[in-house]
Amino acid sequence: MEGQQFSHHEVHSQSKVKSCSTGNHSVRLQKNYYNLIQNLSDVRNVIDSLISKGVLEPDDHADIASSGVSAEMNRKLIAKIRSKQDYMLFLEALKEDPVSANAELASVLESTDVNQDELNQTANIPQLTNRPGFQSLVTLVSMVKAVQISDTEPESHDSRLAADLYRLQSWYKKIIKMSSMDLDKYQQFVQTVNEILGRISGKSDPVVKETTLSTVMQKQVKKMLHSLKEKEENSDLKDKLKKMETELGEIIPKNIKELIKKQIEDWEKKDKMFVSTRASDYILERLQDNSCLTITAPSGVGKSFIARHTALVLKKEGYNIIPVYSPTDIRTYYQPGKQTVFIIDDICGNFTANQQQIYNWKQLLPVINTIIEDKCCKIIVSCRLQVYKDEKFNTLLPFKSCECNLISDKLGLTYVEKTNIANTYIGTSMTDIHDLSQKCDFFPLLCSLYHEKKDVDVKDFFKNPFAVYKNELDKLNEHGDEGKYRTCSLALCVLFNNHLEEKWFLGKVTKRQKQIIKDTYNACGLDRGISKAKLQHALDTLDGTFICKQIGIYRTVHDKLFDFLAHYFGQKMIECLIDHGDSDLVHERFVWQKLPDDKNSNIDFIIEIQEDYFESYLERLIKDWSVGKVRVIFMNNNMTVSSFRQQLLQHLKQLTISQQVTLANTKDTVLPKDHHGSGTNPLTGACYDGYTDIVHWLLHYVADVDQCRDDGVTGLIMASQEGHTDIVKLLLERNPNVDLCDKDGWSPLYLASRDGHTDIVKLLLERNPNVDLCDEDGCSPLFWASNTGHTDIVKLLLERNPNVNLCDKDGCSPLFMASYKGHTDIVKLLLEKDPNVDLCHRDGCSPLYMASCNGHTDIVKLLLEKNPNVDLCNNNGFTPLIQSCANNHTSIVQLLMKHKPNINAQTFDGGNALYFSALNGNIDIIKLLLKNYADCDIFILSKQSVTDTLYNHPIKTLDKEKQELFDSLVENTSSHVTDYVSKKSVDYAFDVVAGSSPLHITCFMGRKDVVRCLLDHNADINMTKEDGTTPLFYACEVGHEDIVRLLLDKGADTQIIRLDGKSPLNIATDNGHTSIVIMLTNHTKKEDKLSS
Repeated sequence: MEGQQFSHHEVHSQSKVKSCSTGNHSVRLQKNYYNLIQNLSDVRNVIDSLISKGVLEPDDHADIASSGVSAEMNRKLIAKIRSKQDYMLFLEALKEDPVSANAELASVLESTDVNQDELNQTANIPQLTNRPGFQSLVTLVSMVKAVQISDTEPESHDSRLAADLYRLQSWYKKIIKMSSMDLDKYQQFVQTVNEILGRISGKSDPVVKETTLSTVMQKQVKKMLHSLKEKEENSDLKDKLKKMETELGEIIPKNIKELIKKQIEDWEKKDKMFVSTRASDYILERLQDNSCLTITAPSGVGKSFIARHTALVLKKEGYNIIPVYSPTDIRTYYQPGKQTVFIIDDICGNFTANQQQIYNWKQLLPVINTIIEDKCCKIIVSCRLQVYKDEKFNTLLPFKSCECNLISDKLGLTYVEKTNIANTYIGTSMTDIHDLSQKCDFFPLLCSLYHEKKDVDVKDFFKNPFAVYKNELDKLNEHGDEGKYRTCSLALCVLFNNHLEEKWFLGKVTKRQKQIIKDTYNACGLDRGISKAKLQHALDTLDGTFICKQIGIYRTVHDKLFDFLAHYFGQKMIECLIDHGDSDLVHERFVWQKLPDDKNSNIDFIIEIQEDYFESYLERLIKDWSVGKVRVIFMNNNMTVSSFRQQLLQHLKQLTISQQVTLANTKDTVLPKDHHGSGTNPLTGACYDGYTDIVHWLLHYVADVDQCRDDGVTGLIMASQEGHTDIVKLLLERNPNVDLCDKDGWSPLYLASRDGHTDIVKLLLERNPNVDLCDEDGCSPLFWASNTGHTDIVKLLLERNPNVNLCDKDGCSPLFMASYKGHTDIVKLLLEKDPNVDLCHRDGCSPLYMASCNGHTDIVKLLLEKNPNVDLCNNNGFTPLIQSCANNHTSIVQLLMKHKPNINAQTFDGGNALYFSALNGNIDIIKLLLKNYADCDIFILSKQSVTDTLYNHPIKTLDKEKQELFDSLVENTSSHVTDYVSKKSVDYAFDVVAGSSPLHITCFMGRKDVVRCLLDHNADINMTKEDGTTPLFYACEVGHEDIVRLLLDKGADTQIIRLDGKSPLNIATDNGHTSIVIMLTNHTKKEDKLSS
């Protein structure tokens, strides 16, 4: 969207400025700035506490939390802590916060040493921002305050030392008078100082070379430079500033950064064995046009390996790799505009679909969509095929947008690729590859596993690999106690769900450990004294065959091998697994044998619960439930089957009433408080999953139908979001608060309207909810229904007379969103309610602009009937007409012209309707514009003017502008022009476009029909740019012979000389266009003959 502005300004309202006494507190904040930014956790409670203490205003909560990105929220919060009193109350809030990490940070702040030099450094300098290094920078700048210089402001291009000193003095004078400094001012200040000190440190002796300074001033400057040098301890100022800016943008904690570094090093080591395939090539190709890509396949096919290889390729192109361990990581570590590739391995489960993880990702979809829109970022996802096909995974639309199925006909391994993989991992001795590989999808994994084993027959291994592993395990038990210890150690790895921590083996044997080891010994036939040390030693001997140890965690060498081990021990010692297995293992991998045959037909290595153990399994569920593991109960795969739930309900009803009441009201106590699922209760879980029978039972014993998770989510919110109409009916019979919102401000009506659940919207509206209840971003139910195209819901909401002009925090109204997304019927409905058709987004875009930009002709017609301001432009100066011309929407241009727009309006850089039409070569639009008296000689601004304009631009940089101009010259044109420009730089493109008229640019692009049309309308054929370039120069340079001929016939002057002394003839000669050289030479001779 044109003109999108920063959303995270650090602006301090003048009315809210508090007195700031510089002291120990400000130094402590500065010295701990990075630590606070990186490690403050879930600051919402801290914000509320500071509001109650009077440090913050109530509106500050929404302002600080608006980004949803932890580091940005922390930055904003710290920027609000200004006075000593604020600081003391901030410490108090941290200590009171239930998040232990915040209390620890308070202790760190209090224990930070502050010396007198640090206090002196900050004296008399306003504490305008807590950004690191700010006070030091101001101290440096203050050193020039006594230098005597001219009072005349230098030109922007003046880089003399006197001019630089003037700029430093000017900034110092501004700063000491400021009561606040926003982000824009801060960035301007840092950039100015950075450039000046760069120039100073880049010269060996700038004072000697600066001949215009007086002797007195030279001494003053020498003194200043010496002071600077001494202050910085002989270091390079430019490098220090650069380092400071780099650290300022760092949001990944150092310990996490180190883990990521080690992981990537491991990837790079393993990548040496990578074999390129058509699938890996195709994935790289698709990533050129897609910011989010999902690699799907069963386990062992190579999803993760290809994803990591692809990330390493992108790393060489300048991308930072960030592995995503939990959904919130992607929100925490996302940095707008920074080249990043996020790797999400086994999303939503590495065995079956993890419904809680699906829900977690669903809550983050707005963040995911933001990242996808950021062309600097890539998201590479690997997903097991059975998870990808789960019905609820379909709600994660971004991850469904570009699938690469590694076992599809298009991407499956070819015979040659299989041979290459086998040769790499096994050697040339393997024959019959095709026949052996046909028997399984996970051929790449088998090659990798065999590469580590090499002690069995290769054909036997590939024909039935898990039979080989089963034989090995069976033989271990025949090798005495040593073998049985190894078997027991592998069983422990299964019990801990492939996440056995090394520290578990440390210290004395606890009562719990004693029981686990004893039962494991019994199951494996080992009759010996309990010894954790022997078990750990046995596990270590299996490193590289079954097990690998990374960062203190024992895991199997591959998830597929763990699938087999879980199945093996599930048959051998199911009772031990039920009693002691990790909750996620028990609820994910155990399947009741009476489930429908097709329920788990696509899942290998499930553990069947036979009838003899079913009662024990139900008791384990109840046990987990009673100790606060509520979340995993409702994640249990068996719960999706009605017959299983009926068995569970029968078991529950056999409990006492008191026990049933306790269970019905138990909250999850496992998830940390800062996790959005913390405090999950049975009602919210059952409502989310749509278990009507469980909800029936719960409503008999639940004390409060409005009971909620720690994030405010209620059962009604869950059922409304997921579209469970019958459950919504049940809940409404208990008279819940229909306006109760979660922490994000999402009400039941909001969610049902957003997600298109029409019947639920009807039910909720019968309870007279607040139809204008907005989330924390200002989005109302009508906003979302209009945005997502739910026409029937918009009708229902409009019957309740909502505020149709209610905008979100960015200024988007329902009409704006419907116009943007192309929902014609919704636009009609909204216009019947007489909304403000000129209500603009914060970047200046109106509904008409968005419809025009995106080519929604019918919507443009409807809007124009309401007489909008057709010349409303966005912050970059783009009007609906200019944008329509830029996007080649001819029919919309025709409609707009009937409403007499400003046909010669210009964008911030001088772009105009005729220029863009000429650039695109759209002759129909050009004729229409010229018919309505468009100015043929209107031109783009000069290079200096564009540079000056962009200096204070909120988003667009000069480099970005140059890149966009470069792209405009290589797109939608002939291959000849594309090839020519592609060999040039972005600076060259800037030279071409800046100062050009429509005739200049169309001569460059080689559009003869457009050139003729412009000349027929009296375009100035000899118009010169500031360097003397005429349209003829460009035609000669690029080699458009037919255009050169046309220009000459129309009277183009061949004798005009550019500032560099070159003529059109010189340009044609330099570029090797012989035919044009001949044409120009003959034309000149002819002209000379006529003149003589």
